[in-house]
Amino acid sequence: MSKVCEMCGKGPIVVNSVIRRGKARAAGGVGRKTTGITKRTQKPNLQPLTVTRAGVSVRMRVCTKCRKNVI
Repeated sequence: MSKVCEMCGKGPIVVNSVIRRGKARAAGGVGRKTTGITKRTQKPNLQPLTVTRAGVSVRMRVCTKCRKNVI
């Protein structure tokens, strides 16, 4: 089962997860330091949706943005 929207083709993307420690300068600290950067994936919020096409009901997995536009 793929993690891709069947209407717009939106799929997972790879992003950086940044871990920081310390207190911000604006709050009276010496500044935030980056202690680790790791890759992670963000998956689209896919929901099942039943759509009627040519008299036949078809079940699709669509993202919430497409689901709002259809309903």
